Amino acid sequence: MGKIRVLDEETINHIAAGEVVERAASVVKELVENAVDAKAKKIIIDLAADTATVKRISITDDGVGLSAEDAVLAFRQHATSKISKPDDLAEIVTLGFRGEALASIAAVSKVTFTSKERGSSEPEAVQVVIHGGELIRQTFVGAPEGTTIIVEDLFYNTPARRKFQRSVSTELSHIYDMVERIALAHREISFVLLYQGKERFRTYGTGSYPDAVAAVFGTTFARDLLPVEKTGGIAEVSGYVSKPGCNMRPTPTRFYLTINGRQITSKSLQWAVREGYGTLLPKGMYPAAFLDIKIDPREVDVNVHPTKREVRLSRERDVGSAVRDAVYTALHDDEIFSAAPASVKPEQQKLFEEKKEEEAEVRAEKTYVPAEQTPSPKRSLHEAVMSYLTPQAPAEPVRSSLRQTEIQLRRTETSAEEKADVEVPEVLGQIGDTYIACRNAKGELVIVDQHAAHERVMYDQLLKKVEEKKASQELLAPVTLTLSRAESARMPELSEILAQAGYVIEPFGQDVWAVRSVPVISSRLGDVKVIHEIIAEAAGITEKNPERVLDRVVKTVACRAVVKGNTPLTKNQMERLLRQLSETDSPYTCPHGRPTALVLSKEKLASMFLRT
Repeated sequence: MGKIRVLDEETINHIAAGEVVERAASVVKELVENAVDAKAKKIIIDLAADTATVKRISITDDGVGLSAEDAVLAFRQHATSKISKPDDLAEIVTLGFRGEALASIAAVSKVTFTSKERGSSEPEAVQVVIHGGELIRQTFVGAPEGTTIIVEDLFYNTPARRKFQRSVSTELSHIYDMVERIALAHREISFVLLYQGKERFRTYGTGSYPDAVAAVFGTTFARDLLPVEKTGGIAEVSGYVSKPGCNMRPTPTRFYLTINGRQITSKSLQWAVREGYGTLLPKGMYPAAFLDIKIDPREVDVNVHPTKREVRLSRERDVGSAVRDAVYTALHDDEIFSAAPASVKPEQQKLFEEKKEEEAEVRAEKTYVPAEQTPSPKRSLHEAVMSYLTPQAPAEPVRSSLRQTEIQLRRTETSAEEKADVEVPEVLGQIGDTYIACRNAKGELVIVDQHAAHERVMYDQLLKKVEEKKASQELLAPVTLTLSRAESARMPELSEILAQAGYVIEPFGQDVWAVRSVPVISSRLGDVKVIHEIIAEAAGITEKNPERVLDRVVKTVACRAVVKGNTPLTKNQMERLLRQLSETDSPYTCPHGRPTALVLSKEKLASMFLRT
């Protein structure tokens, strides 16, 4: 007898089951996707478990159903209604197509399959019972149109596989995640998930992304999403992404991407979403993304993974660019720095309207006088609020600080018309000499971090100078500084990058260097201590890509040259800073990804005060 033999069908089914059915969640995925392909409008997933494992999985749908003949044939290996010839693989639009799922599941469990074909003249539904791949019986029972499939005792005949299943809580978490992903991908279908007879979540099949997201994650989460819409080109991209600073996580667990309705994982597309955010993302953080991508089915190969989790794109780079551009556009179309409404109620106008005359440096010209020594004059509520938000401080330090701030803001003004033409939210005051409180056109309270805001302005302008090769201003007299040996060793490779950022630094002796030019955006950057900090930061960067090193240096330069926290500002200075911020390409975060502003809507405030 030869060494080569043809395997029997039972062994073939067990091998296929090993590829397709990894755990209980794999069963749920395959059966729910079958229900979706059957054009169901409602799908019910009912789970039961004991202390050790998920014992029972029931999937009920109101789809097209199967006839008695097809019901038995469906459990044959590679029996499918989705394709009929090799050419069909090039244009697959269904979730399943291989004809492996039912055969593989039935090979390692006890299955009861009940189905009635939609529109059939037969009064009863067919019921097929299969244990371990063997047909036990076929009967007819009363049942509505659609299909119910019950899977029990998963891996009962493969103890080795059963032994490697995790705890019930772990298996359930995988199932919940899987059902949520499919429900978000197919929002036109109502999904109900039950565990031990209790409803865990439900979607309503409205077709609306916000409705589906709210059903899965809650309405508060759904409110912090921005719509994404891009048509034309190789791909149409639609869906939602989280606003900058909202719903961020250290892992991409809330990336929900579909291609032609198929829920997939793709590191390249995850990276494209992150590139769309750019500097709006804090380092190491991921946003939430719910995106549908529609492309020509011929550009997608879905036949590369047994469980269909991964796909291959023939023009992956172009699709990634489309996703990146769609996300970028959505993030930069959002307007939270819109001007406050012009017409308000008279009583509100008295409290909120801005004084016409420019406020002189009031805080710089006043000194603090204890209340008990001087009677307080009558003040409007607006003045009282402003007094509380911007407490008094000694005159000289404040005057000096305001002068420095004036110089910094003038450095980042882009045009003479900027002051008059750009409308900004109504400034209410300053909190803790660090945050600007204002009201936007929607009546929302916006709290702006003045340092993060000015850092964004400075970064954008410095980056533009770098691109125009106009970043440097020569010093009248070179500044010398002494570096450590480690820093000096890095200088030959860093000097060109530093020069692009505005710093022209040349050797001047052993571990001594002469700084001949500094960034044009701020003379403060010629301070030896600041230069040393920037070089130390650059020397500690392990990144090899010169463009990314330059970007890191520019971010550090921007951080050192701007208005700091704990710095008093006049109302006029706050308005100018908001104008400058609103003119940037990415006003919602600083270059390091921290939010520049927090928005408190009426609904959010009501929730904070327990009014909802």
